[in-house]
Formats: sequence, structure tokens, C-alpha cells
Amino acid sequence: MAGAYGASYYQGPPTIPLELNSENPGVLTVRPETVAQTPKPNEAEKPDNSIAQLVAVFDKASLDTYSANEESVAYGATKWSDGVLEELDRLGEGQGGAVHKVRDKRSNFIMARKTITTREAPLKQLERELFISSTTKHVNIIRFYGAYMSPSSSEVKVVMEYCPGKSLEAVGKRIKDRGGRISEKVAGRLAEGVLQGLAYLYSLKTIHRDIKPSNILLTGEGIVKLCDFGVSGELVRSLAGTFTGTSFYMAPERISGKEYSIRADVWSTGITLLELVQNRYPFPDDLTPIELLVHITTGEPPQLTDEADVRWSNDMKDFIKQTLIVDDHVRPPPKEMLTHPWVTNIMKQEVPMARWIGEVWGWPRPQNRAKEASRPGSSRGVGTPPPRVNGSEN
Repeated sequence: MAGAYGASYYQGPPTIPLELNSENPGVLTVRPETVAQTPKPNEAEKPDNSIAQLVAVFDKASLDTYSANEESVAYGATKWSDGVLEELDRLGEGQGGAVHKVRDKRSNFIMARKTITTREAPLKQLERELFISSTTKHVNIIRFYGAYMSPSSSEVKVVMEYCPGKSLEAVGKRIKDRGGRISEKVAGRLAEGVLQGLAYLYSLKTIHRDIKPSNILLTGEGIVKLCDFGVSGELVRSLAGTFTGTSFYMAPERISGKEYSIRADVWSTGITLLELVQNRYPFPDDLTPIELLVHITTGEPPQLTDEADVRWSNDMKDFIKQTLIVDDHVRPPPKEMLTHPWVTNIMKQEVPMARWIGEVWGWPRPQNRAKEASRPGSSRGVGTPPPRVNGSEN
């Protein structure tokens, strides 16, 4: 139902707010007087509210999110421009702009760059995307390296982490085209990574609002990365009332125009995962768009069932069932879904995610490689290292 593999390829990330040890994102239902995260630029910092000023402020904010011992501090202080970035490949279209694979000529470091046309992107959307990208730091969220304006000031260019494993949309299409199936263990690791990213965002009182296969990326190690925050929004009393995002993955309460919370992202995660393991969109394909939306809001939710060539565990079937509970007050939030037996049991098992994503894309196996760890398939993986000014890509 979504576009091609770049269709929402990226939107970036980095920084763990102070006091984020709170293991209770599910109970954050009222906005506290003070929120412990990278401060949002105030009006004094961008008095004219211009796009150029906005980009400069958030480019600096992305530098402030790194700790003093991170090499990216020195790197981030370097100015970005078209002159220092070589365009290597077009990755696709993101929310509001094209995404390219680029190389920093100074360091050979490979990144992704999203181009946003300022005439088409509302200032509020641009601010939201830059703010979330530059002030979040979590292994399951795309890393943000900086932003700059084009010489004509008609485009904002956002530089971020490159994910060679591509999107779940692309991965799903590749597996389907080859007549394969995604394994239950891999599906569990992917689900865990998405939920960890959502739980982190919720701890910052933020909903993603556009979870779908093309907005879930994978690194070369198979680590899940959430991207494209152009439609994300802050929670007010943990509820939101705006209609934004991709409707075919939306929860019933959103389509109906009701208030919604982070639990709407859980529904979208369930639909995304169900589509991935079944190799098809889980709703009837003979409905018009309007009929489909009516079906989502009034019909029975889809469930995971066994097929001739595959049988799923009862725990996995129950996990999908829990994510797709129609009553959003009963549907569990991300943190609770992370404690589901299906997820906790799979996290105890060996799952070589790097080898799996390599096999999906036919990459040659590294020679003399140490025994693969299975952790990189989840939020426990080792994130992409910060780029170096003087040195190689790695």
C-alpha cells in the first residue's frame, strides 16, 4: 500500500534526555512542568522564525546532543554544504522530499541526505522533523548528523545515518519476489526493535503517527531504525486529535477522528508486522479506499493464522491479536508489548540478524568474521559509529 522502497526513506535522530532512566513511559499521561530532554529552541534563538534560522538552530542542537567524548562533536562542528557531499545514488522519496546516498569527500563516510523543498513543506512540519531528528538519541531511531540550506534557500537538506538494509517494505518485497518467508525469530526481533523505538519516543511524550513498512529501516547489521518524523507530534495529556499519517496503517480511532495515544502506533506496528509475515496486506484487496477505511473502523481486525506452508506459534498469534485490539483503551502500549512472552522468549534466543539481512540482499559473507551476535537485531545492537573527519568510512 506504500510507495517504493524510499517512500518515506528517512528522517533522522540522536539524544537521550537526562533522567531518561524512567522505566515508566506508559504512565506518563500528564505533561510534567519540566521535561528532561534537549531544550527546544526558544523564540529568542529564532526571532524571525525564518527557515534559515530554524535550520541553524537545529543543526547546533544536533551537536549539543552528543556527549563530550563522542568524536562526532568535532565532526558536527564542521559546516555542511553541497560542495563537501558527493551524491552516489537516489534512495527514494521521503515525507516531503527526495533522499540520496551521499559520501563526505573529507572522510569518505557514507550517509543519507534528505532534500526538503521549503515551498512545499509547511514550516511547522519542518520544525517538527528537525526538532525530533536532532534531539533524540536511541539505537532504534535514525541518527541525525546535521542540516543546511541550499544556496538558493529553496531547499533544506538533512544529513543522517545511511541504512544499507533498506526498509521493511523493500525487504518484504524482496522476500516475496523470491518466494520466501520471514522467520518467526526474525519477525520477533524486528517487532522488539520497533517497540523499543516507540517506547523511547513515548518517554519523550511523542507519537510517531506514521509507522508503516517504508518508515522502518534496517542497518547492515539488521538493526531496526525508525525514520520520517515529519508527521510526528507531541502528546498533550498523552492524547492527540489531529488526522495525520498514512491511513491504511492507521488505527480505527484515528480514522474515526477520535483522540488517540501511543497505542495507535502499536496498531500500526501490528498491521506492518502482519503484512510482512503474510507477504500481503492483511485487509481485503477488493475494496475501494473509502470501503477499506470503513472496514478498518467497523469490521473485525485481521489475525495471524497458519497457512499451508507455515505455522506460527500461539504466542506470536496472541502478540498480533493484542496489537490489533480495536478498543484503544484496552490495547497495550509499547512498553507493555515488550513484556509479551513472544518477545521476551525470542530475545533469549540466538538470531543472527546481520547474516539474515545479508542473505536477503545477497551480500557476500565477510571472511574470517567472528561469531555473529544476535543482539544487533534489536535495540541492544551497536549503533552506527559517528563519522570521522579524517579517516575511512568505518
